[in-house]
Order: sequence, then structure tokens, then C-alpha cells
Amino acid sequence: MNQPIMPHEVRTTEKEFNLAAMLDTFMLYRRMMLWIFGTVSVLGIVAVLLSDPQYQVNIITQVDEGSAATTASSLLGQDLSSMLDVKSSADTEMQVLQSRLVVSSAVDNLRLFIEAEPARFPFVGRAIARSNKGLSRPGFLGMGGYTWGDEHATVERFDVPTELEGEHYRLIVLNGKTYQLSGRGLDGNVIGRIGKTETFVSEEGPITLEVDAIHAAAGARFRLTRQSRLETINQLQRSLSISELGKDSNVMQVKLRGSDPGLITAVLNDIAHHYVVQNEDRKSEQAARSLAFLRGQLPDLRQKLDTAESAYSVVRAKLGSVDLDGEARAVLQQSADNETAISTLLQKRADALTRFEPTNPTVVALDHQIKVLQAQSAGYNQRIDRLPETERQVVKAQRDVKIANDLYVGLLNNIEQLQILEVGRIGNVRVLDSALLPDQPIRLWRPILCVVVIVLAVFAAAAAAFVRDLLFRGIADPREIEEQTDLSVFSVVPMASRRGFPWAGYWRRKPQSRRPLAFVDPADPAIESLRSLRTALQFSLSDAGNNMVMFTGSAPNIGKSFIASNLAAVLARAGKRILLIDGDLRRSGLSRANGCFSAVGLSDVIAGTTTLEAAIRKIERSSLDFLPSGSMPPNAADHLSGAGVAGLFKMLSERYDVVIVDTAPLLAVPDAAILAPYCNGNVFLVARASITKPAELEECARRLRQVGVEVKGVVLNGIDRHAGRFRYGASYGSYRYARSRGEEARPVINEVVS
Repeated sequence: MNQPIMPHEVRTTEKEFNLAAMLDTFMLYRRMMLWIFGTVSVLGIVAVLLSDPQYQVNIITQVDEGSAATTASSLLGQDLSSMLDVKSSADTEMQVLQSRLVVSSAVDNLRLFIEAEPARFPFVGRAIARSNKGLSRPGFLGMGGYTWGDEHATVERFDVPTELEGEHYRLIVLNGKTYQLSGRGLDGNVIGRIGKTETFVSEEGPITLEVDAIHAAAGARFRLTRQSRLETINQLQRSLSISELGKDSNVMQVKLRGSDPGLITAVLNDIAHHYVVQNEDRKSEQAARSLAFLRGQLPDLRQKLDTAESAYSVVRAKLGSVDLDGEARAVLQQSADNETAISTLLQKRADALTRFEPTNPTVVALDHQIKVLQAQSAGYNQRIDRLPETERQVVKAQRDVKIANDLYVGLLNNIEQLQILEVGRIGNVRVLDSALLPDQPIRLWRPILCVVVIVLAVFAAAAAAFVRDLLFRGIADPREIEEQTDLSVFSVVPMASRRGFPWAGYWRRKPQSRRPLAFVDPADPAIESLRSLRTALQFSLSDAGNNMVMFTGSAPNIGKSFIASNLAAVLARAGKRILLIDGDLRRSGLSRANGCFSAVGLSDVIAGTTTLEAAIRKIERSSLDFLPSGSMPPNAADHLSGAGVAGLFKMLSERYDVVIVDTAPLLAVPDAAILAPYCNGNVFLVARASITKPAELEECARRLRQVGVEVKGVVLNGIDRHAGRFRYGASYGSYRYARSRGEEARPVINEVVS
């Protein structure tokens, strides 16, 4: 038998992840999880199968760091080409490819911010349209304007006020030349002509629409939407997938997915074209900027050359022809070359400052080189000062002419070469593979999505179980009752394999009478547990000195009537005279289940309108009698508080071995508290596993103590047979009669119920 477990203090433990508890939660809500998993999986897989197939296109580009530099070096020379050689890595070019500078061109050229989609029937319309290649007859049963074929429209222009961006407009084809437009801001339906630019007046501002062509039958409906240009650009940026093929290969692959293969192919090719063009423009812009700077230096150098030549002519006229010795000529050449190098570095520094800050490493390196050459120039000047006066004047004049002439001629050459570079448009990126129109959708796309749907369904089912367990979890194990309340558990009744009787609802015109489960399937695990309760109850009856037993609970639908009726049947099968009373005068669940819903009963006996013998019904050929609830009184609580109730229960107690009373929920109405004193010492609370909470049991016990009644124990009903299997290793199963294979059948006693 199930021995009562004495209560003890509540043990407080820190909450931590418990795999066994999680598995028990899944086992407890397995039916709900299976239903959620099946529903989400079926709906998700159907949605995947009906969705548009996805296509993928790609382009491959290469960043060639050496080609542009090599070409510029061959044209300009090493010094000037280094000024124009701005190297960019693959990472930098990946950011450039995904920038608005490049992406916006495809959005503008292909008008991606304009959406003109044919109206499809919900859920299945697009799938049907994919299988039809020609035009269809619009509408569903002649209504709606739905299209079922290869309808499409070309909209060249659709400008709306900012407030109307994202709004859907309805465009209906009237004939081959006109259409009807309706939507927010428009005053009813407006008529437009195909191939013409139309301007319609709205409350927010003018709406300009130019429909270039429509490929659809009259009556077909289209959904026209003007999206935000910036949002369209951002969405396209997010859709691009850019990666480098191989480590440090400078070869990049750009992918784009979509349901329209022609559109995504055009988008990627447009992006590739504009990407190459902007790279060439960037190089040409650098050359043009350097060319403008050098042209600005040209007049100043020309003036310096003229001044130097005039000064040299004056020296020649004054001193005549002077023959310079070897040392003077060497100093002249070295000093001229050094000053030319200083002037060239100063030009490069000035050009670099147009693009960099003075603290940039390039500018700092140029400053260092200039300082070194200026120090050498001071040494050359000292050597010139040591020459004779005549040679010194000639050397200085010739040096100035040579420096000015070299700078001026070099500048002219650089300008000519930069002009060639500007016209040549040399870039350092190229497209290796353009996007090609795909003829097949992405391979295994739908199977992969189906697997994803199944995984999501598993997570959804698990999440639903956790949420339900967190928000609505009741008692799942008898240990919880004993740990969290001062009540002991008298019996644990597992979920019955089948119901003894389905409770007839209010929608039934004729409640059907069904036999208790103890008569239908005596070997059911639930009935076996009630037999254990019967054994414990026998000791309780002897200790209490009272043969009146009451079952109540905190709320409806927790199995009070099931426990009371089947325990009465179990006691009756043991040969005892049992009376089962339906004490719920409000809903009369037991009376409805036994087909006595409208018969006279307890309320009529209390009111004195019928006799006790006329109200009692016998259940089958057993020693079990049944007293229905009877007629519905105006107020059940007042009716049960009548003066004759105590005498009636005393009379019933003397006539029967055990009287079992099924009452109304204790927390809802006071009926059970009124009847409890007559059953003092044998009052049991019924708790429904996973529904009843410990606080509800404590409140029930408190209310019963207010009328001087102590709860004898708790019957935990409807517990899952597998509850606690993982945490405690327990399983509420069954132990039935059986025989091994090959053995002869044992004789069976034919039980006769008297």
C-alpha cells in the first residue's frame, strides 16, 4: 500500500541546469510538443514547397596591384609614377564594391525601388503561376483580378511624395491602352494611358507614373509600390555576399540570390561595370589633380629660367669668354644636379600636401630627403666661394641657368605624360567573370529549408514546453507536495489508460451513462492505485471513528469525481455496502455521468420533497448505491446548511459501511466547507498533476481548518506514468497477469458480483 510520507521542512537549493528535469519536462508535455512540432513542420514544409525557387549568380573580380603602377612608370618614370600609385588591398576593394557609390548605380539604372507585381491568389497563386507560361484569365470565380500565368508590367517611372513611399497601389488593366490606379492619397480611381507619363493629384502631393508596357489580359490586377531609394540601396547592400577566393589572392567573388534570375543577373553585371568605371575614374582623377598642380608651376619656372638666362648674359657681356678648369666644371655639375633634385622634391612635397597632412609618412620622408640635399648644397656653395672671382660668377650664373632649364623641361615632359595617362584611364581592377543567367535554382535549396523548418519546429516545441512549465506548471511529483506543504500524500493515481466515462458536456442533449473504470477495466494502473488507497483508507476509517469520506479539491476538472466513483466501486467489489453521494449541487458531474442528471436526489431529500429510498439508485448488480445531486436549488450553500442535513448524514452513516461524498471545488464555493465537518477525519484533497499548485492545496487546508477539519491527506491524480523517470528513476506503470510463451493458460475465476 502507499504509506503516508510524513512532511518535513522545505529544502532550499540553488537553481542550476538539470538535464534530468529538462527531460522530465519534455516527457510530461510530450503530447503538446508533438502537436506543436507536427503543426509547425507541416505548415513550414508546405510554405517551403509553395515558395518561389531561389537562384544565385556571381561575378569574379581581380585587384591587380602592379598593372597600373607598371604602366604609369613606363609613361612617367619612377619618380612621378610613385606619386600616383595609390595601392589598395582586397579588403579595401570589398568595401568599395559594397559601397553606395557602386550599388546605387544598379538601383537607379534598373529602377529597383519600383515594384510592379501581378496579384496572386494567397498561398498557392505563385506556385500555380510558375507552371503557366502564357497569359491567364484574371480572377478567381470571376473576382479579385488574380493572375495565374506569366503576367508582368514595365514601369519606367513612379514618383510619389515621401509620405507615400512603401504604400501599395492597385493597378487594374482596362484594355491594351489604359489602366486604372487606386490607393492612398488618390481621390477614388484614376485612369492612365500606357506609354504616357501621367501625373495624378493626391493629398500629399503629385504622383507621377509612366507605365511603359503591360503584358496581361484586361481585368488583371497589379500591386504597384514605390520604395524608398535609400532603403532599397541598403537592402541591396545587405544582400550582396563578397568574399576573397584564397588567401591574399586579390581575387574576389560577389554573390547575389533572388527569385528572379534575370533581375539578379542584370543587377550584378551593372554593379561590376560601375565598379570598374569608378576605379578608372579614381585613377584619372588623381592624374588630373597632379596635372593641374604641375600646370600651375609652369609659369613660375618659365620666369625663373628667363631671369637666369638674362643674368648669365650680363655676366658673359661683362667678363667675356671664360674657360673653366676641371674643378669648376665638376662643382658646377654637382651643384646644379643637387639644386635640381631639391626643386623636384619640393614639387613632390607640394603635390603630396594636396592629398595628405604634413604629418603623413610620405610628407615626412620628403622633408628628410630635402634636408639632406640642402646640407649638401651648403657644401657645394662653400666650394664655389673658394673659386677665383671670375670663375665664381660664371659658375653661379651657369648653375642657375642649368637648374631652371632642367626643371622647366622636366615639367613639360611630366605634363605631356600626365595628359596621356589621363586619357588612357588606367585602373587596377578588372572583371574576370561576368554574371550569367542561371538556368537552374540553387541545388538542394528546398531540402535544406525543410531541414531548417524541422529544426525550428523542434525548438518551438521545446520552447513551448518550457514556457508552459514556467507559467502554468503545477505539481508533477508527490515529493513536491511533501516538500512545499504540511500535507502528506496518501495515494498517487496515474493517468488511466482509458476513461470509464466521458463527462457529458452541455452540448449533449442526452447525457450518456457510462460504467466506472473499476468495472470496465479492473486491471488499469489507476484502479490498482485506488486499491492501495482503499487499504490505507481502511486504517484511516478505524482511526477516525467515522465512515464518512469526502473528496474535494481546489478547482474543477481535477478528477474528484473520478477518484470518488472508482474508489466507491473498488470498495464495493470488496463486498462492502457503499453509498456514493454527488454533493456538487451546482454542476452534478457524477449524476450526469450515471444518467441521473434530472432525477431526484440529495437536494430533494433535504428539501423533503422525496424520500431517501426513492432517491437512491443502485449501480449495476453490486453493493454500490448512488445518491444523485437532485434538483438544482436556488442557493446550494444555503440548502446544504439546512437543519435536516446532519440527521440525514447520520442516518446514511448507520446504513452503509462507507459513505463517499463528492463535493464542489473548495476554493470556488463554500459547499465543501459546509459538508466537511460531517466527514471529519476522512477529508481528502484531490490534486491534478501538472495543474494544481502547492499554494492552492495550502489554501484549501487553511479553509478547512477554519471549520475545524484537518485534511487527512492528498490524492495526486492524473500523474503521467513517465513523470520523474529521469530525475528519480520512477515510472508509474502497470503490473498485470501474464504467462510466458508456450505455457498453458491458467484457469480464470468467474467473479460474480452480488
